[in-house]
Amino acid sequence: MKERIQYLVKQLNIYRNAYYNESKSLISDYEYDELYDELEKLEYVTGIIYSNSPTQSVGYEVVSKLQKVKHSHPMMSLDKTKITNDLVEFSNGRDCVLSLKMDGLTTLITYDFGRVIQAETRGNGLIGEVITHNVKAFENLPYTIHTSSKFEFEGESIILLDDFNNINNKIINECHEIAKRNKLSSEELEKLIDEKTYKTPRNLASGSVRQLNSEVTKNRHVKFIVWKVPYGVASYTSGFKLAKQMGFEVVPYVTYNSKTDNIDEKIDILTSIAKEKGYPIDGIVCTYNDVKFGKSLGMTNHHARNAIAYKFYDEENVTTLKTVEWSMGKTGQLTPVAVFEDTVIDGTTVNRASLHNVSVFKSFELGAGDEITVYKSNMIIPQIRDNLSRSGTLTIPDTCPICGEQAQVIKDNESEVLICSNPDCPGKLLGKISHAVSRNALNIDGLSDATIEKFISLGWLKSISDIYSLKKYEKNMKSLSGFGKKSVDKLLASIEISRKTELNRFINALSIPMIGNTASKAIAKYCDGSVDKFFTGMDEKFPYINIEGIGTQRTEIMHDFWNNHKEEVKSFAREFVFEETETSNTASNNLENMIFVITGSLNEFENRDAAKYEIEKHGGKVSGSISSRTNFLVNNDVNSTSTKNTKAKNLGIPIINESELISMLNSNTI
Repeated sequence: MKERIQYLVKQLNIYRNAYYNESKSLISDYEYDELYDELEKLEYVTGIIYSNSPTQSVGYEVVSKLQKVKHSHPMMSLDKTKITNDLVEFSNGRDCVLSLKMDGLTTLITYDFGRVIQAETRGNGLIGEVITHNVKAFENLPYTIHTSSKFEFEGESIILLDDFNNINNKIINECHEIAKRNKLSSEELEKLIDEKTYKTPRNLASGSVRQLNSEVTKNRHVKFIVWKVPYGVASYTSGFKLAKQMGFEVVPYVTYNSKTDNIDEKIDILTSIAKEKGYPIDGIVCTYNDVKFGKSLGMTNHHARNAIAYKFYDEENVTTLKTVEWSMGKTGQLTPVAVFEDTVIDGTTVNRASLHNVSVFKSFELGAGDEITVYKSNMIIPQIRDNLSRSGTLTIPDTCPICGEQAQVIKDNESEVLICSNPDCPGKLLGKISHAVSRNALNIDGLSDATIEKFISLGWLKSISDIYSLKKYEKNMKSLSGFGKKSVDKLLASIEISRKTELNRFINALSIPMIGNTASKAIAKYCDGSVDKFFTGMDEKFPYINIEGIGTQRTEIMHDFWNNHKEEVKSFAREFVFEETETSNTASNNLENMIFVITGSLNEFENRDAAKYEIEKHGGKVSGSISSRTNFLVNNDVNSTSTKNTKAKNLGIPIINESELISMLNSNTI
């Protein structure tokens, strides 16, 4: 009978929509009334009435704000893994339930005397937000059930992939119309689409469920999928069966025991179901089927011990932005850092995330109080995925927060960055020295940020030139806590080795604003590796303006730097013996004019810098962001749903793995 009710609700709504919104009748009034009467009878007999049933005819409700509510029980997070064998060990011969980990908004719905009395979001696990006014607009939720007992159902509010794509396609079509009317360029259209479209079904579901107006929720086709009956059942499977009988849509699941079942086969079954139904998922949940046994294991401050999640993707939470701080980075750039309410991701509390540069900051349209989604890239580095509010009230500072001098936004390749105009800003010293000793500059081992900070506090380092005067503090170093004879000797030896260097490393070590590793190589190549030619060029105002990627703005910055630091740089150069700079002459230019973006972890190359070096050696370029000019995105996880992968797919940019990149590097033709 439940299936017949669902069918009648769906069909009658189709007929109603055609009649009222499209001015056409798909069936006669008599046939409609027959079906309507049948639905009413079945709802009366079963007690199952779906929230979108035409028998309800409820209006839309608007609330002024979402009220906070304390949950009847803690809605804990899950312990997580990215290794399937951990699920095998978790089972250890016990009966478990494997279920899809739905990628939406966790929701708790309470019924009393057969009717919905409250619906709430998970929130922080103890306190959530009341969304009762919106559950009436959920497409598949039984608004009444055939029971007089009080029942709670935990589940996920989701938007199916097809609905998500349809919503985005409608937005894209609207963007094309706007572009046509306003004669926007393809780049402007691309930016508009990126700003307007929703990034993931989860973000759209979260924003839809937390709407103040329930009509918005209805138009986005939100569904509720039960994945837990918290009370009154002896096993998870019996809870699922009970929920099904009451008319709920239950999360797809299979039973599993490590002694008798193959974990990969079970996961394949579930992912196939998810694909067939169009469910947005981000993993598999493994739960002990015996509820009493699971509860006996207790819980940590973060998760209950009765379940573990095998994650396909990075966990993502909704939190509230407090502000954006601008910190001085190692290259002297002012980096925006988002500060937000504490949220637990992958077992740890996070409240800050780098926004990298001005371009990223602008793209999120941030404001204090905005609801943002946060995740950990590769379960390590906190990142913002999206801003659900986009108030755009926070602005870019025009003065440096450290020294108070003017700060200006300038272009760096395809991104905008904020720099302090004061070359002697105190905040730059640690960053300058740290950058100078890095792998792509002087490559000095033993000078960590902590060590540099210690030496600055002792007055031993007041500029990068002072690195080569550290030997006079050798005895003092060896008396410092944590600085033994062996480590000090190794540090001083590394400093001496670094005296033999190449011009591009020297230029990079100077921390000239906007002149990084790539620009340093281009300038060194232009000067044939000669430091004297470099100095001669710096004395002239525009010698490097025609080098690709340098341009007028950078040349002006270089000239200002030279006027302020000429004697200091020349004195610093006397510490070195310059070797001939390695150029790309020995390699083919088979990647000439191609632009690559590298993301994700690497296996064949030591790091991204090593991959970047090989690409540039073969005539290519490496950018930090995807655009219509990008030729290839390098990512070993070609099926990732990351922002860069998604954008590359939308723009039709090929996604290649490391092996394919290496083949391109070794090929004489592309």
